[in-house]
Amino acid sequence: MRKQLVAWTILTSTIVAVAVWTVLGPPDHAATPHLHSRDLTGAVR
Repeated sequence: MRKQLVAWTILTSTIVAVAVWTVLGPPDHAATPHLHSRDLTGAVR
């Protein structure tokens, strides 16, 4: 029973991740501006 629960959780998480990836695109697009702005503020100081 526990193995089925773990397998179901992993499968569901994978499906959700693929769906979000398809709709929003790779996470790099969302993360890049934040990292870039941090780099810029760090360089300005």
